[in-house]
Amino acid sequence: MSQPIANTALAVIEALKILDSAGPPRWAGRLQLPGRQRPLDILLFNLDGEYRAVPARCPHQGYDLSACPLRNGDTLNCPAHGHRVSLKTDGYPVTALDGQFFVSLDDVERLQAVAPTGDESSRTVQQLREEVEQLRLANLKQERQILVITQTMDAMLSETEAQKIALKKRVGQQQALSRFVESVMDTMDDLLLVIDQSGQIRRLNAAVTRELGYGEAELLGVRIDDLLPAAELRQLAEQLPSLPWPLNSVLLETIRLNGRYSGEHHLLGKVPLAQQPVYWLNSSLLHSAQGKFEGAVLTALDISELKNRKAQLRLSDKVFENSGEAIFITDPRGTILEVNAAFCAITGYQRHEVLGQNTRLLKSHLHDQAFYDQLWQSLLNQGYWKGEVWDRRKNGEFCPMLTSINAVTDEQGRLTHYVAIATDISYQKQTEQDLKQLAYYDMLTKLPNRALFKDRLEQEMLLAERNQSRIALFFLDLDHFKVINDTLGHWAGDCLLQIVASRIQSCLRKSDTVSRLSGDEFTIILPGLTGISVATELAQQLIEVMEGPVQLNEHEVYIGVSIGIAVFPDDGEDFYTLTKHADTAMYVSKSKGRGTFHYFEASMNAAAQQRLLLENALRMAIEQEEFQLYYQPKAFCADGGLCGAEALIRWRRPGIGMMPPDAFIGIAEETGLIVPLGKWILKTACLQAKVWAGGRAGFRVAINLSPRQLLAEDFIAVLDDILSRTGVEPGWIELEITESLVMHDVDKATDLLRQIRRRGIHVAMDDFGTGYSSLSYLKLLPIQTLKIDRSFIKAYAGDPASNEAAFIKTIVSLGQILGITVVAEGVENQFQLALLQSCGCHVYQGYYLAPPLSADEFQCAWIDR
Repeated sequence: MSQPIANTALAVIEALKILDSAGPPRWAGRLQLPGRQRPLDILLFNLDGEYRAVPARCPHQGYDLSACPLRNGDTLNCPAHGHRVSLKTDGYPVTALDGQFFVSLDDVERLQAVAPTGDESSRTVQQLREEVEQLRLANLKQERQILVITQTMDAMLSETEAQKIALKKRVGQQQALSRFVESVMDTMDDLLLVIDQSGQIRRLNAAVTRELGYGEAELLGVRIDDLLPAAELRQLAEQLPSLPWPLNSVLLETIRLNGRYSGEHHLLGKVPLAQQPVYWLNSSLLHSAQGKFEGAVLTALDISELKNRKAQLRLSDKVFENSGEAIFITDPRGTILEVNAAFCAITGYQRHEVLGQNTRLLKSHLHDQAFYDQLWQSLLNQGYWKGEVWDRRKNGEFCPMLTSINAVTDEQGRLTHYVAIATDISYQKQTEQDLKQLAYYDMLTKLPNRALFKDRLEQEMLLAERNQSRIALFFLDLDHFKVINDTLGHWAGDCLLQIVASRIQSCLRKSDTVSRLSGDEFTIILPGLTGISVATELAQQLIEVMEGPVQLNEHEVYIGVSIGIAVFPDDGEDFYTLTKHADTAMYVSKSKGRGTFHYFEASMNAAAQQRLLLENALRMAIEQEEFQLYYQPKAFCADGGLCGAEALIRWRRPGIGMMPPDAFIGIAEETGLIVPLGKWILKTACLQAKVWAGGRAGFRVAINLSPRQLLAEDFIAVLDDILSRTGVEPGWIELEITESLVMHDVDKATDLLRQIRRRGIHVAMDDFGTGYSSLSYLKLLPIQTLKIDRSFIKAYAGDPASNEAAFIKTIVSLGQILGITVVAEGVENQFQLALLQSCGCHVYQGYYLAPPLSADEFQCAWIDR
């Protein structure tokens, strides 16, 4: 490439544009030379890395050389007359500097000398036209002279011999000029037609016959309008005003009225084509030297290819602008040159904000340098790259894009642009994330589910084995969750689980994992332990956190948690063993009072196995009705008279014998078997009450209700059905509830108890004093009997002045004030009964009066005597 010469004056080439339709491509530009009013049009070529410039018009007759092919790699041939312009000998060196091109002023004089100006070219064409006209007029004049000479030839032969010789010479010159004009006309690519005053074709060039397929003789004398389609003629005719003379040619009149005319038209050829060429028609009036109107001259340039290219460009532009994918074009350095509407919609940038900016504007910094190195390596080696890339929108949001980038090169294979097409795949990514969430996370609490818990635990066990550390695995089960879920509804259960999940997470480290296995069961993985102190502290913290009240809309509820802990590798070296042992430890916590935690011990396996067997046997027992009710009598403290009995369940288990309720009621509560079992108890006790109470005034059979049984949605319907089927009087039975049952949902429990009271059934509160013992609840609840828990009676050792005695007296006084019957249970000796009699307790029961008896034994001992 040429370098600038020191101390040399240079002229800059301006208005450069590439002409890629010519072969090879070249640039057209303008050069403003000193002392020249109009700029000089030039053509710029790249010859093996060296730039050369030549005038854009032929120095011979000013023909435009822009589209001329390059012969032998360095020579332009003028198609008008074959003049050759050598780039090496006739061209001038061009210097490229900082993206601009310069020509040395030393060559200006020679350049000006050989290059015609635009004005000169125009004058040459005009001169040719005038000469053609002059030749035509001269021919006419000559024809008249020849006619005169012929008529007088005999008379003037001798006198005009010399003139004849001169005339022949002149005619020869005129004919030579005429042939020259014809040659010029025939070398024109444009179609040229000359029409007379009536619009008939009088002259045409070779291009007309070549393009339209007619012979010259076929067109001479034909009206010019016959070459235009009827629709185009009608369109021209509609624009003409009313004329005072006959209309011979629509096109000619259009030219005459406007002085000149230009526009797009089709010309009808001899052979109809499926795709008619489109011509740009230029015309001007033709006058004689004396100014007489003689017709018009028309030129037609085939612009079909140009229109096709414009149409393709418009189509490409529409595709570019209306594409749903973001499209942007850059230069080889990554500078953004153009973007479409989708790019702006996806990225949030306006077009003017990104033009001229580097694509680094979109960089999210989520990819490392190796990613970009591979991208550019693919572009440089293959000219193509496709893949997923995370970009950043204008508002800072990350945006995943499926992007394809293509390198664009010129005819010489030099890189000119990059074109990138990017599709926003945010929706697809979100869908993938949603599917992953569904597969590995609990939708309610957003915690890992069983599948992800298993994967993480196995990974943590591998790390712990490698690092010689321990893992503590927690199994958590919520206490009383099923009651809340059944009574308040699933919405309450769902809200409670979300609150519990949040409370658990607040207690954990970042390295810990909490997951929801199912229902109200959660697991926690504590990795990286060296001892168990951290696990113990966490278990205590979780129990404390869970004891706080939970607000579910207008309901305030209380729950607890039972926790089982197994340690890896001490309690298991694989997933199934470790989880089984943690689950076993959790059931031990539930069986020992709930609200506690226990580490797994080897002895628990046998207990867990026994519990499973017991649960299965309990299910079978309910189906086969292996249960029996025992009845413990209740008597008035004052005179010992019988006033009722409490129904107590026993399990006559085959092969084992009679089992007390403490051995199986807890499991029945946990598994939900208490509902069918409670229904059987209620029905059986009602049938027995009908037998005994019918003949004894005031006699009632007391029946214990479990929380799940009472708070079930269909309890009232079940109760009404049993009352109807057994035929028992509602006043003959008494339903006992506990304080803890009421506290699960005070409002719902109160409403249920009022419905029970309205049916005439007595309601008693059992185990009073062991729960909340709220006076406001005593006033609110529709209870008629208050039972002092056996633990208070048992604690009294016979001292009337003791605190235990004072507590018993207080409960009795409270019942008397509220008008509630007070029953003391668990009375086992005379001095306990004496205390109750002294303070005015109404009813007592216990082994001092009688142990629980079968129905037959009770009949004999208390009813028949």
